[in-house]
Amino acid sequence: MQNKASGPNLEHAEAFLASFKKGAERLKDNDQDLTDRYIKNMTVFSQFMPHIYEELKDYRPKKRFIYMEESGELNLFREDIGFPLFSENPKSQAQDKIEYVLSHPTKTFLNLERSLNNESRHVFFSNKILDEIEVQSEGLEKQVEWPQFVGAAIVFGIELGYQLELLLSKRDIKHLYLYESDLDLFHYSLYSIDWQDILETCNRDGRTIHFFLGVQPEEFTDTYLLQLQENGYFLAPETYLFMGYNSPENDKAFDYFKKHYVRQVMGWGFFDDALIGIAQGLRSLPKTKVAHFQGRDVLPKWVTDIPVFILGNGPSLDQGIELIKEVREQVLLISCGSTINTLSKLGVTPDIHVDIERMKQTVDKFSFLDKEYLNGIWGLTANVMHPDFFDYFGRSGMGMKPGEAITSLILSHARAKGDDKNYVQLNYCNPIVANLALSYVHLFGFNSVYYLGVDNGFKDKNSHHSVHSGYYKDGKESGFQSFQDAKLVEREGNFGGTIYATGIMDTSRVQLEALTRSLNKRRNFDSFNLSDGAKIEGVTPLLMDDVLITDPKIDHRRAIDLLESAFFTDPPAAVLDQTPDTLISVEDFRKISKALQEGWDESIKTREDVCNLLWTYHRDIYFLRGSVHRHIHDLLIGSFTYSAFLIVQFLFNHKDEAETVSRARHLFTPWCEFLEEMPSMLQQASEYVDQGNDHLITFYNG
Repeated sequence: MQNKASGPNLEHAEAFLASFKKGAERLKDNDQDLTDRYIKNMTVFSQFMPHIYEELKDYRPKKRFIYMEESGELNLFREDIGFPLFSENPKSQAQDKIEYVLSHPTKTFLNLERSLNNESRHVFFSNKILDEIEVQSEGLEKQVEWPQFVGAAIVFGIELGYQLELLLSKRDIKHLYLYESDLDLFHYSLYSIDWQDILETCNRDGRTIHFFLGVQPEEFTDTYLLQLQENGYFLAPETYLFMGYNSPENDKAFDYFKKHYVRQVMGWGFFDDALIGIAQGLRSLPKTKVAHFQGRDVLPKWVTDIPVFILGNGPSLDQGIELIKEVREQVLLISCGSTINTLSKLGVTPDIHVDIERMKQTVDKFSFLDKEYLNGIWGLTANVMHPDFFDYFGRSGMGMKPGEAITSLILSHARAKGDDKNYVQLNYCNPIVANLALSYVHLFGFNSVYYLGVDNGFKDKNSHHSVHSGYYKDGKESGFQSFQDAKLVEREGNFGGTIYATGIMDTSRVQLEALTRSLNKRRNFDSFNLSDGAKIEGVTPLLMDDVLITDPKIDHRRAIDLLESAFFTDPPAAVLDQTPDTLISVEDFRKISKALQEGWDESIKTREDVCNLLWTYHRDIYFLRGSVHRHIHDLLIGSFTYSAFLIVQFLFNHKDEAETVSRARHLFTPWCEFLEEMPSMLQQASEYVDQGNDHLITFYNG
């Protein structure tokens, strides 16, 4: 049997070798034409994208098995799979694939559902847009294929460029993202296709093209997200995806992109939320200290070497209470959110408590706890927190939350008055409390982190938090929150098996992974997940029985004193000394909101017209980032992104372009109504402190 199998294989290899020799000869015969094309392409890149020209001008490919087919098209033998990249007719094969892909699209998806029991004006007007979508969708046929105009597309794998060339000859794409980890292939594309037409087409009329060359698969999403911020998140959930060719790198980049897709559609924020952040931030500022950074050498090594436990309120917290008590004298404990009530019941006092959610319900849970218990804990949060938070703790501090209007206000006014302190923005601090805890770990420079009760999900809907938590009373749900009807996703367990997670739990895990990637680049940093919950990539799973902490006992109070002294300072006087009206610039906001209502007239007839108009609005808001009105950007961008996305989704959901665009005008009207209302809301910004409700006090078994 072995001889029978090897015979055809040998014949196939010999046949290919003969074909390759002929292809190599053709390559030599056409050397001048190929060289001319390469020079032309490199000249074009030097003009349009000089950074790519510089990267490739002296490039020498490692893959040498390039040859020319009889058709005159280039092909490459792939040693990783033992086959050529294409058949004997690369362009014909590319044509077949493009036709199939265009008729069987793969694209990102987001379903924004109507919100209930939320009195914010953002939700009110979003619901009005959703009502209009329901009405305007009647009688319209669904769009199935790629439409002629596409707002955004990602190509995973450029290969030699044949598929890309064909794709762009058949479809118009506003924002094109090209991922190719193999620089050899991109180098050879400079000999095989004409890049001038592509670059000229993609650099006019508000179109953009972005190259991600030689980028590691797991880094693509991070770099793409940076570009997406500039181009506008509103198109992200309507992005068409195309796999140029399969390879371990492309497959990994695609899978990582899908897994971390939630980062494109999270944390947009909205106008009312930003107002609450401003009101609460301004009232909180005089009550506390503010995080700033003075360098990594401000702490003695014994402090950064202290093992830190981040404690969540998940079911696995119950399994580790004895471990916590056993190592208590050797570690620092950070409690997250509602975990503090559970720890109090179990006789454990954390060193640090962190909270992130700005609503009053966050601080209501402290009313169940003894004042003396809280007085010995360091309360840390972000600058959007409810001002009552700071009344419960003997000492407290807050960092800046990125993307918040209150952060922009504080920083811009401090800088304007010559305050050059390096106030800290807590990256990756969203969406829930474990994320904020890790942000502070990152700031403080701790080297050894253990997660316990940070489950980011659960195995059983009936067991979603610690049994000692306020979510339960007498072994049953207290009525505060249930997950019986929640929409859940399945994720890999830290110790195997399946974990079920809500959207926000899953987003939290993704954000933990993103910051962990950065932390893992630090020398001597280690993190361990003791939780029997979702696996966190980059964090080592560790059974509680295998935890071995041999560090000496620590002076907890001394450690906290040093951390506070090194990383916190008095709030900026430039902000404390001014009235809210002076800080907020209501009249400038009014002018901008008026400008954002103009432009949708009879000239708007195509999907491209609408996307270009929305992109113009986005750019008008985006450019405020670099001005004294950065806070206006932060106030507007979230609600704009939601509204623009709903319009874009409607546009691409239906086949009849002219009729869909005509009806889309009705979706723009509620957004303009919201813009009209915003200035009067902003005038009352200082009053937008959340008043809360009695839900937690009534149902939480704190």
